[in-house]
Amino acid sequence: MANKLSIVEKSAKMRTLQADDTFQLAIQEITEQQVAVFVDAESTTDQREKAHDMICALRKIEDYF
Repeated sequence: MANKLSIVEKSAKMRTLQADDTFQLAIQEITEQQVAVFVDAESTTDQREKAHDMICALRKIEDYF
């Protein structure tokens, strides 16, 4: 976004995104996919590290709200 949003506009966009069922479903499904990789005994260390990083990133997004 080229324009800086005012705090009111940013807050409204955040509330809209947080209430969006599709967004929430996507976050949930991606998290579940990454957890599955993380707990899979056959996944490599690199795959587990990437899954862990993704889960941490998703949590940061959730915490931002």
